[in-house]
Amino acid sequence: MKKEHLDNLYLNCMKDEQEIFGITLPITLLYKHLFNEGTTILQNTYGLSHSEMDVLAALYFNGKTMTPTDLYEATIFSSGGMTKVLKKLQEKGFISRMASVEDKRSMLVHIEHEGEIIVEKSMKLLVEKDNEIFDILDSEEREFLLKVFKKLVYSLFQKE
Repeated sequence: MKKEHLDNLYLNCMKDEQEIFGITLPITLLYKHLFNEGTTILQNTYGLSHSEMDVLAALYFNGKTMTPTDLYEATIFSSGGMTKVLKKLQEKGFISRMASVEDKRSMLVHIEHEGEIIVEKSMKLLVEKDNEIFDILDSEEREFLLKVFKKLVYSLFQKE
């Protein structure tokens, strides 16, 4: 998007009920940019999709072993989509599946050491790339933005 188009948006849409576009458009633009950059990095460096990295990160940050239902709830996939992602990750050796001790009919998903290494390395690359965008903010602005985004995101899940 050209700067002049953004300027026009702020000039013409910042009236009454349309004012929210001054908030939502930048969020959308940032999301698209960060998502596309992240996709390129993950695909070119590790041959992973965003979906695969989401599952690995969910496992990594949530105790290393989860049920498919917990993984489904920790990410944004349909159950069919989760099955495909888990199969690909298992084929790549990043996860394993094992029977649950409590319920032999249920399978648990576990991140393997190689999967953990991929999460750590990819997070480092993604943070470096994201910092290129957010370095324009000082620490107070970052802290405030984090507080506002956390408040908005938590409000989404309080409605469920």
